Amino acid sequence: NIKKWLKFGIPVSIWSSLGMLLHFLDRFFIDKFCDLFELGVYSSISELLIRAFSFLIFPFTMALHPRITNLWNSKKKLESIQLIDRSLVILFIFLTLTLFVVLFFNSIIFKGLIYIIPELPSSSKDLIAPLIFTGIFWQLSFLTHKMIELNEKTYIMIIFILVSVVINLIGNIYFLPLNGIIATAYASLFSSLSYCILTSLYYIKEKSKII
Repeated sequence: NIKKWLKFGIPVSIWSSLGMLLHFLDRFFIDKFCDLFELGVYSSISELLIRAFSFLIFPFTMALHPRITNLWNSKKKLESIQLIDRSLVILFIFLTLTLFVVLFFNSIIFKGLIYIIPELPSSSKDLIAPLIFTGIFWQLSFLTHKMIELNEKTYIMIIFILVSVVINLIGNIYFLPLNGIIATAYASLFSSLSYCILTSLYYIKEKSKII
């Protein structure tokens, strides 16, 4: 109904728009402070890495959402929370394995990127780690913010993602001119990490009320 759409649908739409704004801001500020070549380098690598890792995790998280919601709506809140917890453990293991791969096989990953985009400069290898983990933290957040959705308090998601937007703006406005596109990569990383942390804290607080 209209009342539920106003309460749930509009905040989710605003949240989604702000999420897309983050990607736009990265490219806007690189175009403003750097040249088109650097914009092309950043855009190419971010699309390949963030999208690739997102596609690896996305089917898993999307398959979980209806199960979690159905359990919650069936008054099986504890089972719903247990499913979220198990899923978070799986994603945390994936995050740890990815960290290991990035630390020890960074050069191999970069050679793969060079094979796809031969024009990449060697300095762009430093973009790999922050952009990979940006994608992972955003996917992880789809689970950590699930409690906000279940409680139908989606306006909180807007507040949390606004924090991410502010971090992105600070990183790009103040650090991009000084440090180049690596600053944008880390601004993206800390934006995603901040949202993940904030939603995780909310999840832990709300979970303690049920368990």
